[in-house]
Amino acid sequence: MEREYPQKMFWLFVLTNFLFHFFYLSVPGIILCIVGIWIKTCLYIGCAVLGLNLILSIVEQSRIRNAAVSHSENPEFNELMDAFCSPDGLQAVGKVLDEKIKSTPDDESEKGKRPIRYLLIHLSSHYGFTFHRYGFIFE
Repeated sequence: MEREYPQKMFWLFVLTNFLFHFFYLSVPGIILCIVGIWIKTCLYIGCAVLGLNLILSIVEQSRIRNAAVSHSENPEFNELMDAFCSPDGLQAVGKVLDEKIKSTPDDESEKGKRPIRYLLIHLSSHYGFTFHRYGFIFE
């Protein structure tokens, strides 16, 4: 089955990357554009910085989209991305994660044997996802 990445989510995540992931470009670009009201050179530089930020955000999100639609050897990742690419999107991902968390043993001896935790750590570190709703704390 071919996954189709939701177009709306793609542009939402591009905006998120634009504002937060490349924060060091968006803030100076916005400040330069504001100063550019009075000094035209700053306006041109600010627009160039914001344009670069937009290009980098689209490239980064395209890489994430390609990783999401390709099939992985990890069945849990495939299950998560199938849920994300479904019509329900993030709600389906939340349901999948809730089911995984409920099925995960809370026994201290089983702590190192939880593949869902490693999947979430991988997603958060590599793709910038955060799962604060589920109470995970990542080092």
